[in-house]
Amino acid sequence: MDFDENQIGGYSILEITEYLEKNQEEYLNRFRQMDRKKKFNGAAAFFGPLWFAYRMMWIEGFLLWLIFSVITLFASFIIYILILANIIYTKESAGLLLFLLWIVEFLIIGKQADSIYWWKIKKRIDASHWETGKKISILQKFANSVECKGASIWSAIIFSFLVRFGDLLVGAIAVAMATLMSQIF
Repeated sequence: MDFDENQIGGYSILEITEYLEKNQEEYLNRFRQMDRKKKFNGAAAFFGPLWFAYRMMWIEGFLLWLIFSVITLFASFIIYILILANIIYTKESAGLLLFLLWIVEFLIIGKQADSIYWWKIKKRIDASHWETGKKISILQKFANSVECKGASIWSAIIFSFLVRFGDLLVGAIAVAMATLMSQIF
C-alpha cells in the first residue's frame, strides 16, 4: 500500500481542511491515526452535543442529546422506583448513580467523536462530488444546500438554547412520571 502524504483514506488533504477550519493539523493527525489508535477528544466529551453543533454537525448533536436524554430519563425513573422501594435511601446515592451515568456518556463521546467527525467530513466531500444528473433524496439535497464547513461558535450558542429548552421538557416529563408513580404507589 502506497502512502500519500497529500491524502488520508483516499481523500485529499486540501478538501478535508475545507471542512475543518479550526485546529486543522490536530484533526488531520487524529484522522491519520484513526485506523491504529483513536485519541480521546476531551472537548467533545466535556461539551457533548454542543461540540457537535460547533463542528457543524447539528443532526448528530441533536441525536446524541436525544439518546442520552432518553437514557437519563429512564435511569431517573428507575432510581425513583428504587427510592420508593427503599433500596436507595439518600439523594446523594441517587446523584452518584446519575453522575456515573454521565461518566459513561463522557467516555463514550470522547472516544467516538473523532470517528463521527471523520465520517461526516467524508460524507460531505463525497456529496460535493455527486454528479449533477444523479438522483439524490430531498434530505441529501437539503444537506448539500446548507453550508457545513468549518466551525461556528454561534451554531453552538443557538444549539445550547435549544438543548436547554429540551432539557426543561425532559425534566417536566420526569416530574410528570414521578408524580404519576407516587399516586400509583
